[in-house]
Amino acid sequence: MFPTLLQKSSRTLHQSSQPPEVLRTSSDHHWTSSEMKGTYSEGFIGIGGFKTVNAGWLTLTAPPRTGLGSVAYHKAGPYKVSWYLLIDELQKLFREANILYWSKSLLKLTYNFVDHSITSSPEPPPFMVPCVQLVEASLALCHNQGGSKPGVKTGSTQAVFLLEELIEGSDDMFVKFIHNMDTNPLLNELDYGYDMAEFLVFTQHVQYIKTDKLVFISDYQGSTALLTDPQILTHLLVSNGCDIFGEGNIKTSISKFEDQHAYNEYCE
Repeated sequence: MFPTLLQKSSRTLHQSSQPPEVLRTSSDHHWTSSEMKGTYSEGFIGIGGFKTVNAGWLTLTAPPRTGLGSVAYHKAGPYKVSWYLLIDELQKLFREANILYWSKSLLKLTYNFVDHSITSSPEPPPFMVPCVQLVEASLALCHNQGGSKPGVKTGSTQAVFLLEELIEGSDDMFVKFIHNMDTNPLLNELDYGYDMAEFLVFTQHVQYIKTDKLVFISDYQGSTALLTDPQILTHLLVSNGCDIFGEGNIKTSISKFEDQHAYNEYCE
């Protein structure tokens, strides 16, 4: 039995210029995110700017010849869900997987620093150190297994998905802790998850110093145990200014870190 995974594929929503959260139909009805969920299967979890998230299970079977998943797009109620071209989708999801890969490394760097600081100190810290990690993830490529469809070579790539570990809990438990345009918590002191947000601010401080002021994780979001969909902000000196971590890599943000960063009890 394979573990439950998230099937997260890059998709675009057509038929409306409205934001993804509100779509307008020909009858002038506004569809909310909760209404949109009802048009999908029970496995539908959420929708973002260009991605949908669905619960998935890994099965070793060939893709269907008919029905859902057999063609590049499907009509779902008053709007259409379609995929990017495979070559574009592969590039986008590879970049997201790469961000997760390097974010895990940067978070491990932070905890190594914390562990060393605790063991080298004569007294334990006056607070509990939160334990959080990024979701396990991998790219899954679906290959053609042969058939009667003309022009399709056996073994050629048909689709790509970013598979992520499922974050358990209700929608209220999913929190955006820090935005990628600011280094301070998005939460107020009395909000659920504020202490975790403060700790994540501290992780940025450690990463910024340990990488010689070149790199840190931002766009922290998820639960207080598992994080997903981060962004990595880099200095213009990294990769000669080339964008290696996606459109959310706002390079000017790192130059403002020392002005924006608010020290907290974890930093002291």
